[in-house]
Amino acid sequence: MSRMETTDLSFVADRVQPQTWTLFQSLRTRMRQLKGVTMKVQYEKESREPTPAFYYENRLLFYVHARGEEINATFHADQRARNKIVEDQSLDWRLRDQVSKRTWAAFTLRNLKDLAPFMNLVKAKYEHINQEATGKQPELRPIAF
Repeated sequence: MSRMETTDLSFVADRVQPQTWTLFQSLRTRMRQLKGVTMKVQYEKESREPTPAFYYENRLLFYVHARGEEINATFHADQRARNKIVEDQSLDWRLRDQVSKRTWAAFTLRNLKDLAPFMNLVKAKYEHINQEATGKQPELRPIAF
């Protein structure tokens, strides 16, 4: 049983609306489907608020603050990951634009409709880390003249 399964998340459930708790569980389920992703609960320095954070290959993907009717997700990407994401035409241009500006980007998740594009972004970073870890590059097709 992985550590992700046994984490007591009542601290999330206690501070959110039922539909937000359901959304958080959806997010967690989708993260579980990504092989090798772990969740750690961290504590904010000032507020001591518990913050679930998701990692892959010891690199932070994002962390969340869940309160009331929304989940605020802070996505992290270093320069290399940002470049890859910005170049990825399959991602919504608004997501790419948000990520291009700095090493973190904030997203508000209120429903499953918000979750889908955010997960596409997370998967893009996950794939990027995976390629770096395995040394495999995606197939580059030769350009025909």
